[in-house]
Amino acid sequence: MTRGIRRIAWALAAAPILLACCALNRTAVVPVPTRAQAQRSDGRASTLMVFLPGRRSKLGDFEREKFFAMVRERGIEADLVETDLHLGYYTDGTYARRLWDDVIAPARAAGTQRIWLVGISLGGSGAIGFAREHPDAIAGLVLLSPFLGPPEMLEKIRAEGGLATWSPDPTAAPGSFKWFIEQNWDFLRREGATGDGPRILSLGYGRDEPMAPELDLLAETLPADRVIRVPGGHRWNTWRALWGPILDRLAAER
Repeated sequence: MTRGIRRIAWALAAAPILLACCALNRTAVVPVPTRAQAQRSDGRASTLMVFLPGRRSKLGDFEREKFFAMVRERGIEADLVETDLHLGYYTDGTYARRLWDDVIAPARAAGTQRIWLVGISLGGSGAIGFAREHPDAIAGLVLLSPFLGPPEMLEKIRAEGGLATWSPDPTAAPGSFKWFIEQNWDFLRREGATGDGPRILSLGYGRDEPMAPELDLLAETLPADRVIRVPGGHRWNTWRALWGPILDRLAAER
């Protein structure tokens, strides 16, 4: 799997949207560094939000960008933890293992009932892949401008009549970049069609997002109230503008 993840990381680095926000590749460490904020001091909340960063992000960005504060302002009862799952973990093929061993499995063992993954850009792609591998562990996904593959992937799906009639290439080598992206799309197709497994709680992106055509395709498979678009591109002020209304809806549903 390591070789395939390396190809995925290379492709992500080569994608035009990520070239615009490139950062030096960092070394993966064990365990993955995290920054957590408990909902209450006398015990663990029943819900955990796990934040997966984009390629350019550093540990602490979600808190600095007010993502934690906005949860608290709405009275949502959840523990919060952001991970430093940077590109290095994808490059060496360990991102899913570290997320499971260092964050998800300990939370489940401690009695956490619901785990939501909140992924931005590269982290959105990782959230989809992790939920695909561990469907029983994840209660919901919030995807902000998730990386869904190169434009050629969109062209292939459209050429086959759309996501409902498209199917993954059975000859794609397991672990390859093509396989990873197509398996993620197949997971998203099944989620949109049947609602089985972890729910896509929200998909959010900016109207000026360079990856908008791919994201529009995913949006077509989801209920309208699960999709939020705001003015803006692939940057924090756009994601912050999305996070508020996403939380408002989650708070109302809770």
